[in-house]
Amino acid sequence: MKAQSQLPSVTPIRLPTELRDWLKHQAIDNRRTLGNEIVFRLEESRERQLAAQQPSK
Repeated sequence: MKAQSQLPSVTPIRLPTELRDWLKHQAIDNRRTLGNEIVFRLEESRERQLAAQQPSK
């Protein structure tokens, strides 16, 4: 059984139809569910933003 903190929360969101359709096609191409495609893209965006905030060495 998963720990309580590992259970995904449900967050219904409204998307413009055109964006939802595009994401759905991207999910199919990437062999993901629509939800997994959205999570993947959000995590990718977060990683890019965090990397951009890191000071240069």
